[in-house]
Amino acid sequence: MLSGHHLIAGDWVSSDQTFASTPAHGPSHAFAIGTPAHVDAACRAAEAAFPAYSATTRAVRAAFLIRIADEIDARGAAITEIGTQETGLPVARLEGERGRTTGQLRLFAAHILKDDWLDRRHDAALPDRQPAPRPDLKLIQRPIGPVAVFGASNFPLAFSVAGGDTASALAAGCPVVVKGHSAHPGTGGGGGSRRLTPRSRLAACLRGPSTWFRAASAMWGRRWSSTR
Repeated sequence: MLSGHHLIAGDWVSSDQTFASTPAHGPSHAFAIGTPAHVDAACRAAEAAFPAYSATTRAVRAAFLIRIADEIDARGAAITEIGTQETGLPVARLEGERGRTTGQLRLFAAHILKDDWLDRRHDAALPDRQPAPRPDLKLIQRPIGPVAVFGASNFPLAFSVAGGDTASALAAGCPVVVKGHSAHPGTGGGGGSRRLTPRSRLAACLRGPSTWFRAASAMWGRRWSSTR
């Protein structure tokens, strides 16, 4: 039996309430329901992680993104197994999407190692300009704070827990709080299982170095929870 948990600040967190998955084929499993308290804890953790994570070097963040991609590749067979059960998508489609997902992570890793991503601009002061002087103007891209990511129903990997939105935010130095889609909680979720361990799925791949575990959290809820 697959028992799904949330990943909050580096820890697997359960809930008193659960919901049952509705896979296209194969067994249904119980997953923890995210509560306002879980969301609050994840957001507070992301806020606390922001100063340290945003101050990491581009090389450190690039290495983190590559590590996530490598972890996904290492868990490829397990992710595909639960993914085909939950979504009904064929193996070839999921394997192709997994390649897109890891490709996005590695693309952002390579991108932030280049200086042009910062979009540095400097307009020197023109004190004698008429009709009014121009001050010295400088612009640079900087992380803005925690980012919320909502997983898509139709892309269980590329626009999910470790998809492009998560990759871009982590690349920029922003902690992430992910609301995984309830259509495929096992594909992106965490938790214990006799068949698929917590280290099998996407959320496990987001656990960074211990100094900033709080940089990424992922939670799930009932199918109707987003309208409540």
